Amino acid sequence: MALANVYNTIDTALQDRTRSWTAPFVWLEGRTGVSHVKLFLGCMLTALAFVIASGRMVMLVSNLLGFAYPMYATMELMMRDDMQRETPSPPVPAEQYGRAAPVSPATRWLTYWITFAAVLIVQQLCGDVLQIIPFYFLAKIVFFAWCALPMEANGATFVYRFIVRDYLKQFFN
Repeated sequence: MALANVYNTIDTALQDRTRSWTAPFVWLEGRTGVSHVKLFLGCMLTALAFVIASGRMVMLVSNLLGFAYPMYATMELMMRDDMQRETPSPPVPAEQYGRAAPVSPATRWLTYWITFAAVLIVQQLCGDVLQIIPFYFLAKIVFFAWCALPMEANGATFVYRFIVRDYLKQFFN
């Protein structure tokens, strides 16, 4: 219903002949046969794509993509845990499996958030240098998409097995 209201508001504003922006949309609609609302939305999406591609909003987009699904999955895990309130069975010692030990969903998501925080801290400290690196934000998006994959062998599991478990456990013993 709200989208219909937005659509109607845009349609009414674009049909108002007293406004200066109406003339180009009327001309384009006559030439292409595409409605003025669709032309307007296409112009807005194109402008947004140029702003994102020009680097002005790429950091915001990469951070939003890095937060959205993992935040949802973490909240879902917490809610499921609250609903079940079961005591987990004792874990099998990691030494028995080595690096191939199973990693619980809670450990995967906590590792994701630790990794995300570490990358953001490095990014804040070295932000100007990182912006010089070509495709840094694209690589960051791909890395965090890999870390957030909803499967056992995702990037967060890799980071936990090969970095957190091996190098940081000495500080917590």
